[in-house]
Amino acid sequence: MSVVFENMRHLARAGANVLHLVSFEWERIQGYAIGLADTLHAPLHVWSRSSGLERRDATGKRETEDPSQIDPLEILKAIHAAEQPGVWLLEDIHPYLAPEHHEMVRWVREICRCPETPRKVVLLATTQPSLHEDLRKEVPTIEIPLPDVADLRTVCIGVAEALGVPKDDECDALLEGARGLTVMEAKLAFGQAAAKLGRLGPNAVRIVVREKERIIRQSGVLEHYEAQEEWDDIGGLDVLKTWLDRRGRAFGQGAREYGLDAPKGALLLGVQGCGKSLIAKAVAASWRFPLLRFDLGKVYAGIVGQSEANIRTALQVAQALAPCVLWIDEMEKGLAGVESSDRTDSGTAARVFGTLLTWMQEKREPVFVVATANRVDMLPPELLRKGRFDEIFFVDLPTRAVRTKILAIHIHKRKRDPGEFDLAKLSEMSAGFSGAELEEAVREAMFDAFAEGCEISTKHVERAIRSTYPLSRTMRGPIEDLRRWAKARARLASSEPAESLPEGESADVPRLKQEMRNPFIPGGS
Repeated sequence: MSVVFENMRHLARAGANVLHLVSFEWERIQGYAIGLADTLHAPLHVWSRSSGLERRDATGKRETEDPSQIDPLEILKAIHAAEQPGVWLLEDIHPYLAPEHHEMVRWVREICRCPETPRKVVLLATTQPSLHEDLRKEVPTIEIPLPDVADLRTVCIGVAEALGVPKDDECDALLEGARGLTVMEAKLAFGQAAAKLGRLGPNAVRIVVREKERIIRQSGVLEHYEAQEEWDDIGGLDVLKTWLDRRGRAFGQGAREYGLDAPKGALLLGVQGCGKSLIAKAVAASWRFPLLRFDLGKVYAGIVGQSEANIRTALQVAQALAPCVLWIDEMEKGLAGVESSDRTDSGTAARVFGTLLTWMQEKREPVFVVATANRVDMLPPELLRKGRFDEIFFVDLPTRAVRTKILAIHIHKRKRDPGEFDLAKLSEMSAGFSGAELEEAVREAMFDAFAEGCEISTKHVERAIRSTYPLSRTMRGPIEDLRRWAKARARLASSEPAESLPEGESADVPRLKQEMRNPFIPGGS
């Protein structure tokens, strides 16, 4: 028996007259409603604005009861006045529970206070997790999680029977590929695979996964990445790589039997362009986990309650896809404005941040969070304490030896032999360059060589390096302060000592305001 139904049954037996069910999956909600009515030995009535009032039997068969009863206020009054026991499922009722519908809210509260005899239970089925504030203390909310593998197996069997196609007995990979989808989305994905292949089995996995990627991307908050990067694509960061390798071994059943909890994740701080995002992709590819990119900036919506619903949906999808890697890129930008949230957005940002913090602290599913940030001063202090992440790493600029490897990696990616280039010379003259700046130098050299009609050589890369003004010169002061901060408060991602930064510009060059700002001096500016 599902945890959701058990919770509904216990609340109803405890005397709750109104329950709030949150899900897009009307079939599962109706199934739970039928089961609850059977448990309470009461008839089930289903109301919607389009169909009026209907009755459902234990098999879900529909029977028209009063098609003219489409007024939501009148149905609440009728339930309150009913002298017979029953369970009423009110579908898509949330538009009528908005603040402007005060009379509707009042009648829901009246039903909450009805006597236990006759036994009446009202189920408010909505897609939004937030209720009117006047109802939150009296109406328990139950958020229905996404279907598990057992639910998806039922859907898969139903699709195969409905379309008349064979289904392989061993289809675990297909069901795993569909995790994170709702029942309706899974039906569509299985149906599409069955229509193309004529059967449902291991060959259908790719079609289902492709459909899942489209659906997740359509949500606007999460993106499903097909990570192809490997550890060999990343130069340096040996300490971080070793740490991640050991964490990756702690996801199996043997680790649970040993007494280990599932790893929580890592926060990667550091200079822009030094491989933080690349690490997130390589982790997922190395562990063979799905990679979900979580854009915090897309969480916020103009509709009241939608932002909170967005983040809950995103985290619910991540849990359904577990084990997976949840990549939160440039986290400080998504959390900007949290401290002033009560004055600027009625507390929306603070509530979203609170939901994220609580989930990171309490989650039990194997969702490994890789968060990246460039500016530690913009991160709320609650995020930096132990328990949210397993570790905080500082990713510094590459040293000379690492620059040599990075240049070789990017030259090799462009189908050239790194041995034909003077990598030692190029590494020496690119002191202070980030990995992204080295990649851009190789790319620029390719453009120059192609324009000249010749093969790329050391001189082209050398010319590109000389024409580049790296960030380490522009932001020399803040980077040095960040290094001092990280040395005392974070773990260094590389075992090699950092190199001195190249000299900056002369004093007569004007500086931008953001270049002069130093957020790491206590009490300074």
